[in-house]
Amino acid sequence: MSGFVINDCALTQECEEIAAEIIGNTRYDMQDGERLEDYRNAIMDAAHDMADWHEWVIYNHKALMLCAHCDTQYGEEFLADTGTPSDPDIYTLACIIAYGEMRGRIERALVEMLDAEEAEL
Repeated sequence: MSGFVINDCALTQECEEIAAEIIGNTRYDMQDGERLEDYRNAIMDAAHDMADWHEWVIYNHKALMLCAHCDTQYGEEFLADTGTPSDPDIYTLACIIAYGEMRGRIERALVEMLDAEEAEL
């Protein structure tokens, strides 16, 4: 038994931690006088990269667990937007939905962080 457990709370926490990591990395690269808002596009691109290579997306078993135990609204919307691949199987669909879900949650957390920073200015 792997001991891997996933639920909606764990998924949200993981995505928020990834968003915080992206913001931290961006701050590290910023020059004096720049704002996070100046990096919005790069920050959203990082959300794609982080979700695309996350173990909960690339490993079929973990993607299936994510789909089975979490709300997958963002993932289902992503699948509807991109279309079903030709000759799909359950693993392909699970990985696509898991990617869309993680990316959506990471982006949501990033937008909240960016908006909070803008409100402070």
